[in-house]
Amino acid sequence: MTTYSPHYTGTQWKIAQVELNPETWAPAKTVMEPRELAGPTVFWPDGTTSYVLHFRGQSATSWTVANETGTALRALEALRGGEEITPAALKGYLCNVRRLETRMTALKEELLLFAREPGPNGRARLPFRDIGEELGQHHSTVAERHQRILDGDTAQWRGWLTQYTERAAMYSNGGELPRPPEPRREHETGVYDSQEEPGKVRARCRCGWSGPAGTNTVTASRQALAHEDDPNA
Repeated sequence: MTTYSPHYTGTQWKIAQVELNPETWAPAKTVMEPRELAGPTVFWPDGTTSYVLHFRGQSATSWTVANETGTALRALEALRGGEEITPAALKGYLCNVRRLETRMTALKEELLLFAREPGPNGRARLPFRDIGEELGQHHSTVAERHQRILDGDTAQWRGWLTQYTERAAMYSNGGELPRPPEPRREHETGVYDSQEEPGKVRARCRCGWSGPAGTNTVTASRQALAHEDDPNA
């Protein structure tokens, strides 16, 4: 467990700025310790302040946003402090701020999609009017953008945002609100050509069951449904 509260009595990391051994990359010596801790906020003796962002970090997605946000904050402080920014630093600031902006657009629109998907009660989680109020847009503008996304006009970085998740396959065809994935059933049947008796068909199930071979597909379908409904199957 990690905590930054000075009042917590359990296990916590020591907050400090350290120098690393260039050969082992292990902490060599402490350079500076904070003068004050306030939850996720750390105040340092040199007048700077750190704010710890909490995220699972199981993929590079969250790390990327945190890194680009840090760059945007440095750019903000440089501008507000009247610093002279070198051309190399200025290019880095412009690039990272632009990338962060496009990522936030993807995140905002994914939240819009999620808000309009059926929730636990079977209805959309939020009406367009509520979404519009929070986004500072008229509800008709939000509804029009939502429809364009359904038609395939997704945000530039949506693939990056949803990669390696179930949402990556959603809204891929456009024009239709996706259904949530259904759990895989133990008994899923179908009618197939019999490999053992050419010219005949038989019902088969995912569990390994198969019905008798016959020439009537309707009879085979009934056998398959009876198998699915059998509590002892």
